[in-house]
Parts: sequence; C-alpha cells; structure tokens
Amino acid sequence: MDVINRLIAQARAYWASLSSVRRVGVVAGVLGVFLALGVVAYLSPGSQYVPLSQSPLPPDEVALMRTRLTADNIPNRLISGGTNLEVPQDRYAEAVVALAAGGIPVRGGKGYELFDETSLMTTPFVQSVNYQRALQAELARSIMQMEAVQSARVLIAKPEPSPFVRDQKQPTASVVIKLKPRATMSPATASGIVSLVARSIEGLRPENVTVLETGGRLLSDPHASERGHVPTPQLEYQERLETYLATKAEEMLAKTLGPGRAVIRVSADVNFQKIKERLKTYSPDGKVAWAERTANSTSMGGTSRGPAGAVSNITRAGGTSASAGGGSGTAKEEVIQTDYLVSETIRDIEDGSGAVTRLSVAAIVDLKPQTEGQPVISAADAEEIIKQAIGFRPNRDQVKVAEATLTGLGTAEPDDTLVKLQRFQTYVSLARNLSVAFATVLAALVVGLMVLRRRAVPVPTATAPTETPATPSEEERRNAEVERFLDMARTEPGSVANVFQLLLGEPAA
Repeated sequence: MDVINRLIAQARAYWASLSSVRRVGVVAGVLGVFLALGVVAYLSPGSQYVPLSQSPLPPDEVALMRTRLTADNIPNRLISGGTNLEVPQDRYAEAVVALAAGGIPVRGGKGYELFDETSLMTTPFVQSVNYQRALQAELARSIMQMEAVQSARVLIAKPEPSPFVRDQKQPTASVVIKLKPRATMSPATASGIVSLVARSIEGLRPENVTVLETGGRLLSDPHASERGHVPTPQLEYQERLETYLATKAEEMLAKTLGPGRAVIRVSADVNFQKIKERLKTYSPDGKVAWAERTANSTSMGGTSRGPAGAVSNITRAGGTSASAGGGSGTAKEEVIQTDYLVSETIRDIEDGSGAVTRLSVAAIVDLKPQTEGQPVISAADAEEIIKQAIGFRPNRDQVKVAEATLTGLGTAEPDDTLVKLQRFQTYVSLARNLSVAFATVLAALVVGLMVLRRRAVPVPTATAPTETPATPSEEERRNAEVERFLDMARTEPGSVANVFQLLLGEPAA
C-alpha cells in the first residue's frame, strides 16, 4: 500500500505542477491513446464477426442454431432480419463443429434416421409412410448438394396398388427448388434432377417428374423427348465451337489493330447425324478370266439320206455320191465355256456426328490507326485473315466484314461500386495504420514525460546544512499559505467570515 500511496502522491504532485495548457494536452493525449486502442481493437481480426451461412436460412433453423451456440457460450448475433447468424471470426471453427455435433441445421428433414426412432408397436402403414418421408428427405439432401440450390423439397405421390392391370396408376413426383441469390439453373442440371428422382423410385418415369422453382418457373420439360429437340451437350458443343472460332479470329486481328478493335461473331451449322453408307460398284470393262471349261461330243451317222430326185444322184467333189446308200459318218462337237470376274468396288462410308456444314461470320473492325507508325490493313486483308483463321471453304461458308469506329472496347471503365469499395477499404486501412502510429507516439511521449518528471523531483538526502537558506518552491509557499489560512480560521473565525462576505459582495458584519 505504501508503494501505491507514494505513486498516487507523485501523480497528484505532477498534476498540480502542470499548467492549464499542459493539463489539457495530457488529457487529450490520454483520450487519444484510449481512442486509438479502441479503434485497433475494433478493427483487429479477433473482434470481427463472420456469418455462419452465405445464404438466408429458415427461422426455425436459426432458432436451433442460436440455442446451441448460446448453450456452448459462443457469442452470436442475428443479422439479415433474423435469417442468419454471425459469430466472432476466431471462434468460427468452434461454432461450426458445435453445430455439426448437434446435427444442426437439419437441411431437408430427417432421412433414414426416422427408422432409428421406431418401436415394436409401429404398424406396417406407419412404416410405409416413414419410408416415403425418409426417401423424400434423402432426395432433397442430394439435390441441395448442387452448387446453385439453396433448399429443396421433394413430394412423392404413390397410388394404391390395384389388382386390375387396367386400373394401375403410375407414381408421380414433384421437386420444388429455391435457388441461391443470382444463381441460375441450366436445362442440363434440371434434366439431371429429373433423372435422379426417376431412378430412385420404382416405377417412376422421367416424364412424370416435375421440377419447379419457388418463383413459379418450370425448370423441367416433360415433353422434350416427344419434340425431339437438340440435346444440351450438342448445343454446348456448338457454342464452344462458335466461341473458339470467333476468339481465334479476334486474337489474330488484335495483334495488328490492337485489343478491342474487332468484334467477330460466328454462327455454325453443325450436322449431328451419324450416317453409315456402303457402296458396291461394278466395272464391265475390267474382265479377268477366272475359269475355262471345254466340252467335246462325237456322234456316229448311218445311211446317207437326201431328198428324192436328180439332185441326190449327182456326184460330189469328194467322189462320193450323195445318193450312196448304206454309207456311215462321224460328227464331232467341241464347246468351250469361259467364266470371267467382273471387277467391283465396295466402300463403307461413315460420317461422324458434329461435322460443320456451314459457317456464317459477321465482323466489325476498326481500321483507323490509333498511333503513329501503326500498321494499316485494308478491309480485304481483314476479311482474308478471318477466313484463314476459321478455315473458310468456298461455296460453303460466308464472311461479311464491315468497317466502323469502335468505342468503349478494351478500355471499359471499372464499376463505380467496385471503385468505391476499394477506396473505402484503402481509407480504412490508412486510418487503422495512422491510429496505431498515433497511439504509439502518444504512449511514448507520455511515458517519456513521466520518466523526466520523476527524475526532476528533488529527492531529500542527508546532507549537512548550509548557511544559505533554500528558496522555498511554489508548492511550499502554497502549502504555507494554506496552513496560515487554516490557523486564522481556527483562531479568528469572524475575520474569515468577513472576508468571504466581501468576496460574495455582501457588507461585512
């Protein structure tokens, strides 16, 4: 206690020895130090709050989360109108682990955990209802794992089985999806959800599954297979092809004209049909002997016969009479048969899907030179560059190039909101650094002044008295005046009262 009392006495003596200006400076310095420390403490990462979820949550889930965090003594506060919670940044991981340990939030409802709470008295009807509820919850959880989905709800309608085949009804299902802010869902993703639900329920067909957004927009298309529209992968392939060709042409022109001096768009007609054709042709001119067969035949003749009359009695050149009766003869016959091979050509032609049948290119280029010494090209040169870049084929593709002055391309101004945010962050960082520097300087000055003041206070030492009396200080003179005034008040109270009356403007008694 003696040390504390001595420090308090020294502080009072130091304060009493300061002038009014110095007292104001000390008070301002102390307040500045505390203010700087407060700013640093507020801006420090340990005191910052971060939200537990990046998207709004249902009020019932927020209530469960708040109860759990309060029970674990984790500071939390409501934000976004009670649809979210935020906790200190240094305790964010602890809060996440605590909520996970309690099974919070229960997104999509209870799945197959429902069967952990069943009892022996459960009827088959209740078991069937619980199975349907669990299946709906499991499907909702699976759908909510997609990046664009914030929440989902699945409803399954299973008709009662009938003993008659003609009275059998097919099951149906409906999926209600709430998307995250500024998120969109492509038709391919919606088709994936339809396939997931249809293949998870026995007897459910994809055309009996409806996917609906909370805003009322229908995401699924149950009649897509009937219309026979182009599948999404084929459309994506066509878009990638058009973007690739347009980018190639723009990059080539940017090397000469500069960035943002050409706008090129490509429209591609792609044939996704797969055709397999077999051709078989014959060449009648190209004959090749393949086989040759020879057949000989001999026949023996009897009496020579002829027509009746003088002609038959005339002798022939061989000295044999035509009318010679009773003669014999031999007849020989030779038949040669040759087989030829006629040449044939067989070709199997298969056209793969994705063949480009036509390219239509529209381009706007700015050929005006921006700087001195920049190469200048003509519109014909630009068109030729585009043709070479896209793989132009005559009688199939078409390219149209127009010359115009383009503005605002390649030098787009940044967003005002982003600029303001960056500027605000710069100001906050500068203010924090200045506060820390100011607090450090003030603390050093205060400590230095206290050290110097403590050294300047005379310390009584046991020295021999000198003949020259010491000059009393201002504090000693003030203390002596106070002592004398107190003695006067004890000895002559009336005089003191008269003095106070005079000071108050009243006549003395």
